[in-house]
Amino acid sequence: MRNLIKYLAVISLLFFAFGCTKKSEETGNKPTFQILADKEKELNDKEARLKLKEIELEEREKRLNGLEGNSQTTVGDTSSTTTLEEQPKDTTKVTEKEKKQQKKKEIQKEITKKFENPAVTVKDYYEYIQRGINETGNFDSNMKKAHKYFPTRPVDKLKSGYRNTKQFTVVEEPKVLTQKEKKATVVSKVKQVQIVKKEGKDTEVTKTLSVTYNLSANKNGEWVITGNSVKEE
Repeated sequence: MRNLIKYLAVISLLFFAFGCTKKSEETGNKPTFQILADKEKELNDKEARLKLKEIELEEREKRLNGLEGNSQTTVGDTSSTTTLEEQPKDTTKVTEKEKKQQKKKEIQKEITKKFENPAVTVKDYYEYIQRGINETGNFDSNMKKAHKYFPTRPVDKLKSGYRNTKQFTVVEEPKVLTQKEKKATVVSKVKQVQIVKKEGKDTEVTKTLSVTYNLSANKNGEWVITGNSVKEE
């Protein structure tokens, strides 16, 4: 009987030990699975963040490439690039640039021409005088234009001097008498037919005048008339 009790006690201890071990294994395995699941989730989240970062970098690179497109453009696949310097030139832009340069040269040439030959200024001055006399209704505007070539002579005085002129003819073209640095003298001969009052009647008076003009170069390199002296022949 005593031996049976010992035998049952041993069996009970074995069952108890086995139950504790099994319970311990079950309770020990559950945290392990949970840790693995959490680790996998963490890795998935990290991978997703990396992917998102990669997309953001790609988008940023595209924007930067768009901004730098003036210096480098992609042709074909991404392995070959062609710089703008290697591309054919835009002939339209080149032509426009050449036209502007040519126009600038023409203007500079015209200014140089006027600076080199002060007689041209007197010719232009005469041109507007003749237009003012011959063109009906344009007297005042042409006198103002003539005044630009003879700025020291008041425009009102210029108008009064030619208002009653019926005809203005250049007998001898203006020619340079003297020219040194920014000073010059030009001489010419003109014929004027003026309407004057004599005994209450309009009378035509014809005069042939030898005119000497003094000129100087202004800040723009253009000759302007600064004074004149008139001698009747």
